[in-house]
Amino acid sequence: MLSLTELRAGPRERPAEASDPLALLVALDAGAWQDLFERYFRKMYNFAYVRTGDSHAAEEIAAEVFLAAARGIGRYRRTGAPISAWLYRIARNVTADYVDRRRRRPTVALEDADVSHEGWAAGIEDAADIAREVASLTPEQQEVIALRFYSDCSLEEAAAAMGKSIGAVKLLQHRAIAALRKRLGEEARP
Repeated sequence: MLSLTELRAGPRERPAEASDPLALLVALDAGAWQDLFERYFRKMYNFAYVRTGDSHAAEEIAAEVFLAAARGIGRYRRTGAPISAWLYRIARNVTADYVDRRRRRPTVALEDADVSHEGWAAGIEDAADIAREVASLTPEQQEVIALRFYSDCSLEEAAAAMGKSIGAVKLLQHRAIAALRKRLGEEARP
């Protein structure tokens, strides 16, 4: 097992297994976990935010992803997919659990709240419109939009995270974008 001092020493002084992030994570090296967290926290947050529309929930979900990863790292098995695919699968499960719990609890819709919005920039309203329409897509379409456009995943990463082929992800993305265009176009009409 590498010590934290050895990990932080730099590339010249690191043993060969230090280049394998999974080996470091399995060894529960704090520096490797910190690197993983810094690299993927924002992506997990973005993924959760697209699905929930709630920044506080997205932050909580992203943190839960890393807690679940730390608890489950001993059961992780290499499949050839990047470790980010494993994290996105955890994020899918944690987010789905959150969405299911929220569905069972009644909440006040943002549209029903009396909030003054005079003086807001048009871009904020446009972003809210897009977020509302993304929320109306199917769960798989929401996931592909979150992975590709909010988390900046490549087609390969999105496919691995969703457990689908690249072609299936392309098709799902195409259909999601077409649905968004149609809905946003219809709303723009008087």
